[in-house]
Amino acid sequence: MNESIALQGAGFAAAEPRPVSRVLLPFEFRGSGGEYFRIWIVNLLLTIVTLGIYSAWAKVRRLRYFYGNTYLDGHSFEYHGRPLAILKGRLVVFFAYVAFLVLAQISPMAVLLMLPVIFFLGPWIIQRSRLFQMRMSSYRNIRFDFHGTYGGAMGAFIGWYFIAGLTFGIMTPSWVRKRVEYTLDNIAYGTQRWSFLTSAGRFYAFCYITFAMALVAWLVFIFVVLKPFMFGNIDPQSVPTMTGLLLAGGLKLWLGIFAGAIVGFMIYGYYEASFLNASFGGVQIGSNYIRSRLEVGSLVGIYVTNLLGIVFTLGLFYPWAKVRQVRYQLENTALDSDGNLSAFTASASQGVSAFGQEAGDFFDVDFGL
Repeated sequence: MNESIALQGAGFAAAEPRPVSRVLLPFEFRGSGGEYFRIWIVNLLLTIVTLGIYSAWAKVRRLRYFYGNTYLDGHSFEYHGRPLAILKGRLVVFFAYVAFLVLAQISPMAVLLMLPVIFFLGPWIIQRSRLFQMRMSSYRNIRFDFHGTYGGAMGAFIGWYFIAGLTFGIMTPSWVRKRVEYTLDNIAYGTQRWSFLTSAGRFYAFCYITFAMALVAWLVFIFVVLKPFMFGNIDPQSVPTMTGLLLAGGLKLWLGIFAGAIVGFMIYGYYEASFLNASFGGVQIGSNYIRSRLEVGSLVGIYVTNLLGIVFTLGLFYPWAKVRQVRYQLENTALDSDGNLSAFTASASQGVSAFGQEAGDFFDVDFGL
């Protein structure tokens, strides 16, 4: 009980009153930037030396590290993907892309005929990738699964995309939600299906707020920063290049660009935090609920400091940046549980055949999406 009260004080307040027997189990990440750096640098070097072939093995090493260091209720997750399955999918995508480029050079008009094929092929790739990702993941020796269909992917990713376009973007929040719903509502932990509960109204709210903030920020940037610069005392003919224009603008222009970048990070942080909270915070698994409580200010701070660290270290800070971001997201995500995960996992495992868990190793392909 004390632990539950402490977690609620840290920002994990339940959305509605629940029985006192329920507990909030936070996710944990026990990895470190130094550990991941050693994996990352070896992966990078071997991928370069092998002209990208090792990238499949690199992905497996990376995912096994992050899965193995992610804990819930004292147990870690596991990743069971095999490099050859990932390499097979990447080779298919690579040769298809090369064929597309060759065809575009031989007959540009033929590219137009391929666009419908790409539209119909994209949802299939997404569906197969999600299936592979889930079947290769487990918790407490129970595999996850994915029940999404090709038709569902077509509707969520293509059908709603056209609806959003035909309504001039008004229905874009519905398109965003449908993609999340397809991804999360079709997951199963053993035999226990997930349910996605977040309403469309919540997506409309943060999407429209993000658009309004971005529009206001862009107008302010144009009329406060760019307009005086473009219609001031500087002759554009005397500095025809973009570099020349930036140098001629002086300190005021650079301060305006810097301020615009900070505002842009804040807007992006608001959208990202709202999106992740609405997505992962809307999942029900049996009698358990996932709670996500990311804060805009903290997320923006991580983004900005990570970017500065990567820039000033010429990319070497990336492993620490990745670990910081993953740790923050997991530490602000918890499982609202009835307190008996052992019984839940036992129930979820009933009826799961060994063939169903292992078939993905042979039949599934990871296309890297």
